[in-house]
Amino acid sequence: MTPGVGHQPEKKDDFFERGLALAKEGRWEEALAAYQESLRTNPDNPQTFLNMGFVYYEMGYDQKAQKAFDRASKLQTRGCRPR
Repeated sequence: MTPGVGHQPEKKDDFFERGLALAKEGRWEEALAAYQESLRTNPDNPQTFLNMGFVYYEMGYDQKAQKAFDRASKLQTRGCRPR
């Protein structure tokens, strides 16, 4: 059994970290699922969308990758507005 595969993350960042680890191993579908789960608790995280874009790209889903990159860019820009 692979370490962490059956583990249910408890904190919102755990899903993000799991996505990172799975992506580093080339386990694209599992990484994507982890990032999608991360977005349930933190839907405005630009880094999650950016990482999802790379995963989609690796899976050959160029249009989905572009949409994820666009969303990451919009969220990043929104967070950089002067107050």
